[in-house]
Amino acid sequence: MTEQSNIAAEAHTSIPVDFVYDTEHPVLPIPFTVHIGDQKFEGAGLSITAAFIKAPGPFDPGLVGTKFITRLQFDFEGFTVALFPEAMVAGTRNDGEIALQFMDPTGPHLPQLRYILNSFIAGDFVQLGSMLSYTGPVKPKKAKEAASEDPRRRLRSLGAAVLSGVLILTAANVILTRYTQSFEARPVFIERAGTEMRATAAGQLTYLNPTAREGDVVFSINSNSGDVLNFQLPCDCEVTLSEGAVEGATVLPIDPILTFFDSSMGLRVRTQMSVEGLAKAMDGERVYLDMADGRSIPVKVVVNSATNASALRGELYVPVDLVAEEGSLGEGDIGQSARVRLAKPILGGALLDLKEML
Repeated sequence: MTEQSNIAAEAHTSIPVDFVYDTEHPVLPIPFTVHIGDQKFEGAGLSITAAFIKAPGPFDPGLVGTKFITRLQFDFEGFTVALFPEAMVAGTRNDGEIALQFMDPTGPHLPQLRYILNSFIAGDFVQLGSMLSYTGPVKPKKAKEAASEDPRRRLRSLGAAVLSGVLILTAANVILTRYTQSFEARPVFIERAGTEMRATAAGQLTYLNPTAREGDVVFSINSNSGDVLNFQLPCDCEVTLSEGAVEGATVLPIDPILTFFDSSMGLRVRTQMSVEGLAKAMDGERVYLDMADGRSIPVKVVVNSATNASALRGELYVPVDLVAEEGSLGEGDIGQSARVRLAKPILGGALLDLKEML
């Protein structure tokens, strides 16, 4: 380590004269030269914060505090490295060396200067008189071979990738469903297909015979006009009374009294759709019957005279029939509930077809 001495007390500097000279940063005897203007000085020692040059003659104390743009030059075999820090004359050392203190030790020259000093300390530089020779590595270090991956780590990465994929697909499905699908508010009940017999006049239901045979009177109505209306059963069929149909009940025209069924086990799906939903179905949207057991059955919407009459009256919900493909519904579905779902076809319905396949 070296000591700095003979520093003028009147010199006012931004950095103390003895700042990190003695212990923090060592002064290395690396070969270099300092050029100030047209003058060239031989270097005696160098640190991160100061350069020491050999005095060419007696030192003039009036130079203390003088600032210069210096050129630090390092001569190698075949090339030269030059740095240009701003320095100030700080004083002398006991052995007749002049101390040049760097005004901005962390300036633009710092990375190159630190690399040169570190390489000198590491022994990558060999001193050949007043020149330097580089003996360090000339090829980039080879990357270390990747250690064998931990199977648990690979499994966690795979699990995270699968979970991310599932979340992305779920989010995409939710967005697609909200954009393309809508549900009708009214529920649907699947019934056995039959023929309803309704009241033709207002009055009182005076007679009911659910066990009537073909040609027998099945029910009678005493109308408000005083006439007695008798209704015959047209076949030997199973008869089911409508809700509220009991002897003595008051009825109005078109009130359902009973339904008779023939030997077939046909099914009928009748519901009330909103006018908006019916318009979507007529405009080409696909209609599905979502069963309570999880099945989704494509159906066609069939309008009838009651649909037209309700629409002309300005009603918001109109009666329609839903026809499913043959074999889609069976006897076990009678009495089951379902919801009507409308789906907007995209790309010619390709996305809906793909979703149904999945």
